Amino acid sequence: MVDVRFASALQLMLMLALAEREGAGLLSSSELADGLATNPSLIRKLLASLAAAGLIVTSMGVKGGSRLARPAREITLRDVYLAVLGERGLFAGRSDIPRRCVVTSNIEEMFSELSHELEAATLAVLAGRTLASELDRLEQRGGPCSHKKRAKAGKPRARASGA
Repeated sequence: MVDVRFASALQLMLMLALAEREGAGLLSSSELADGLATNPSLIRKLLASLAAAGLIVTSMGVKGGSRLARPAREITLRDVYLAVLGERGLFAGRSDIPRRCVVTSNIEEMFSELSHELEAATLAVLAGRTLASELDRLEQRGGPCSHKKRAKAGKPRARASGA
């Protein structure tokens, strides 16, 4: 099974960074869930981990929502990764196999060492990237998404032709 917590948390954090950049204010868990095409319960779990790590600030209530706790240029992708996944290996060897040869006797330790090396390399790459730098990259690619608050009154909405 593929673990999507980091990918989902990163998208959520980038959405908050975009909202901050555009002056949109707080984003609700429902807005974030819509953006990730997932249910609000997963979003709330991620928000709790991110808040516990000091990466976001949340407020409850009708006008509540979440925002970044500090500027996007100060939050690394490593920060996000560790907030939702902690320091755990990328994978683990099986410990339930009989130790019958040189392979089965040593595979668990080999996997542990390999996992630690991969984790260190991954964290080093993520530490070199910030939410702001990644948002800049995404904006260079372009796209329709915006979190700017829409004008509510005074502008008629365009109708679809043939309606």
